[in-house]
Amino acid sequence: MQRSIFKSRFLYSLVYQKATPTTTIGGKLPVYVTPAPYGLVIIQEWWGLNSSICKTADIMSTYGFKCVVPDLYRGKIAKDTEEAGHLLSGLDWKQALIDIEESARYLKEDLHCKKVGILGFCMGGALSIASITTSKIISAAAPFYGVCDLSTFKLSNANGPILAQFGQNDDMVGFSSVQDAKRLESTAVQQGNKSLQVKIWPGVGHAFCNQDRPEVYNQTIAKQALDLAAKFLHENLK
Repeated sequence: MQRSIFKSRFLYSLVYQKATPTTTIGGKLPVYVTPAPYGLVIIQEWWGLNSSICKTADIMSTYGFKCVVPDLYRGKIAKDTEEAGHLLSGLDWKQALIDIEESARYLKEDLHCKKVGILGFCMGGALSIASITTSKIISAAAPFYGVCDLSTFKLSNANGPILAQFGQNDDMVGFSSVQDAKRLESTAVQQGNKSLQVKIWPGVGHAFCNQDRPEVYNQTIAKQALDLAAKFLHENLK
């Protein structure tokens, strides 16, 4: 069900440069790493490890985070929504969660971060929520416009607080719309999670933080949203 949401109503292409991972974890998981003291795993949108998500990691590093971006697609990059849909449908979520946990462990044990948070966009937002419900290392999650299967990944199992951000005009119903944001809130109440917050930004839609998609990017709101995420993460990673 989750994957069918991403079948596009129209096809658009992106001019993305493939990003080069800076190291590997265990000799097999490529990752892009930025320098800073606090640990933060950043999860890609459905496009893959491209220049856009690495730009976001560089931005978050200026807030004082050491960022690791795992290459969940192992070098594959989507050039349009059709290809992105194929990559997403082929993603092994179990392996993706292992990759994310290994990235968090790398930050904590190898790079000596006292605490580790997670931030993700779209597919990465959904994986961020899933990760904090399964991880023993990740201490806070700041997902953007993406909700995972909450019956599988129960919010009652969250290992720390969650700040989820959405766009008021997001039309991806069943995944990241305002209805889904409200469903996330109500599920948290039902499952006894008292540390989840939801922020809905007015006047923007899905992917409003993606600076390489000018048709949806909102520089002002994106800056405010990343500021809010950084403040939340700093407060919870002390």
